[in-house]
Amino acid sequence: MLPKVGLVACNSGASNTGTITGKVAMEIVKETNGEVGVCSLPALTNKIPRQTALVKRIPHLIVIDGCHNECTKKILTNLHIDYDVYINLENDFQIKKKGPFTSLEFSDEDVEKIKKYVLGKIKEILSND
Repeated sequence: MLPKVGLVACNSGASNTGTITGKVAMEIVKETNGEVGVCSLPALTNKIPRQTALVKRIPHLIVIDGCHNECTKKILTNLHIDYDVYINLENDFQIKKKGPFTSLEFSDEDVEKIKKYVLGKIKEILSND
């Protein structure tokens, strides 16, 4: 079943901010009973036709990037995939990317704060449908 909202998160896990984006996305999926799903960024990056077509059919997309590199946003832009909301942890929450191999250097408070913010955006989107 197609979710109403798709989350396209950096989810790299290679740095603190990449880990946060993935953790936030997974916690939201658990809490939203199928209304929200996580889209496969590696499949989109590799232009897998089935996955790209599937993501384009999801009514609403939220992009969550971990840092100033904006990898997720650039991938969707290159694929001509529009999104409703763009969130960047460095720009929007002033969470500094600590660099490679800092996967576990984040706080549960930051995860909770960002999750709450994204859930608020999801609620706004769904209330307008």
